[in-house]
Amino acid sequence: MSMSYNVTYLKSLQAVRERSHRVYELAQRGQLEHFEFDESKIDDVADYVLSLVHRDYASIASVPPHGRWRSYCVKTPEGDRDLVAEHVLKWKASDVSEWECARRVIDLIMVSVLIDAGAGANWHYEDELGVFERTEGLGIAALRMFERGVFSSHPHNPFQADARALLVLSDTDVARGFQVTDSNPLLGCTNRAQLLRNLGRALSDGSRYFGGKCACNNHPARPGFMLDYLSGCTEAPLVVSIDDVWDVVIDGLACVWPAGRTQLDGVALGDVWACDTLDVGSDSERQRADTLVPFHKLSQWLAWSLLEVVVKLGKLKVSGTEKLTGLPEYRNGGLLVDMGVLTLSQADLARGLRDGSNVPVFEGGDAVIVEWRAMTVALLDKIADRIKAKCGLPSDQLPDMFLARVLEGGTWKAGRELAARMRPTTKDPPIDIISDGTLF
Repeated sequence: MSMSYNVTYLKSLQAVRERSHRVYELAQRGQLEHFEFDESKIDDVADYVLSLVHRDYASIASVPPHGRWRSYCVKTPEGDRDLVAEHVLKWKASDVSEWECARRVIDLIMVSVLIDAGAGANWHYEDELGVFERTEGLGIAALRMFERGVFSSHPHNPFQADARALLVLSDTDVARGFQVTDSNPLLGCTNRAQLLRNLGRALSDGSRYFGGKCACNNHPARPGFMLDYLSGCTEAPLVVSIDDVWDVVIDGLACVWPAGRTQLDGVALGDVWACDTLDVGSDSERQRADTLVPFHKLSQWLAWSLLEVVVKLGKLKVSGTEKLTGLPEYRNGGLLVDMGVLTLSQADLARGLRDGSNVPVFEGGDAVIVEWRAMTVALLDKIADRIKAKCGLPSDQLPDMFLARVLEGGTWKAGRELAARMRPTTKDPPIDIISDGTLF
C-alpha cells in the first residue's frame, strides 16, 4: 500500500525546512509558546561564528563539511592524524579496490552515526590516542569495534558491517565496546545496541539499497552496498541527486527507529513531533498532521556524513545538497540560548529545573524541546545567510555544501565552546535533554 501524502511529505527534507520556518514566522510575531525571541541578536551569533572560522581556518571556503569523518581527525603528540584516511591507505596497499574502500568507510560511518546520540557528561572512552568524551569518544569506540570485526561476519575481513553480524549483536557486545561500567555509564546503551540490530534488519530487508551487485549468501547486505545503488541512479555522468541519497536513508533505514514514536496513517515517522506552537485546536486528522514538525536529525547527520564519502572516495558528485538543513541538536540550539536569541519562559524554566539540576531538563518529545529544535533549524538558515553576506566571498566563489561548513566551522563548535565556558563543570547545554540514545 502506498504511503499517504502526509506521510510522504513529513518524511521529506522539504517538510523539515518548511515546518520549522512556519514556527519561525510565528516567532517573528511574538507567538512562540515557550521562548522569547530576540531577532536583533542573530547578527551577534553570525559574527561570533565567523570569528571562530577566521580563528581556525583561512576562510569559510577552507572549512571541511560537517560530518562524522571529522571525529576521526584527531590531534596527537606526533601531530594531526586522519584515522580513516590511514585505513584507506593500508587497504589500497593490500590491493583493496577504491570502490571497496568507499564501501568500508560507508559501513563505518553508518554504524558510527547511529550510535552518536548524546553520551552524557559522565561517560568517556580510554584509547591509546588519549581519553575521549561525548561524540568523539563514541566515534573512536565505534572505530575500534569496527577494527576488531564486531560488526562483521566475514571470518577474514573485520573491516565491514553487515546484516548477519548486526542482527546477533548483543547488549553486552556494545557495552563492552563502549567500556561501560557502573562508574562509566553511557546514556541509552541498550537502546544503541537495539538500533544496531534494527540496522541489521533494515539491511537484510532492504536489498534494493543494500544488496549490492555481489550480495548473496556469501556476501550479506552491507551499508556500503548503497554506493552500488547510487551508481545506478546517476542523472548525468557521475552525478547523483541528494533525493536518491535521502531515499536510501529515510526509506531504507525506516525500521531502524523506535516504532513507539509519532505515527500517522499507521506509519511510524521517526524523529517527527507534535508542536503546540502550530496547534489551532482542531482534532481532525488533517489538522493534527499540520501540527507535526519533522527533524530527522540522525538521518540528516548520516546524510551529511555519507556525502563526504560518496564524493571523496566514491568519486560521485551530489546535486541538490542545499535541501539538507542544519541539525536541530543541543550544541546548535544551545548556542542560540546562550547568546540570547532564544530565552526560555519562566514557567518552563521552573518546570524544567528538577532534582537540583543547574539547567532545565526535559524529555525529547516535550513541547519546549520541539519548539527549540524547530527554531534551531530555521535560525541556522538565517545565520548561514548572514555569514554568506559577511564572509567576503563573491557569490560565485562560495563553496558547495555551505551550510555544512557553517555547522562545522561553525555553529556546532561555538555551541560547545560557549557551554564549556559558561558551565565548565559539566559542559552541558543551557537546556538539557533526557537522552534515550536514539535521538540527539
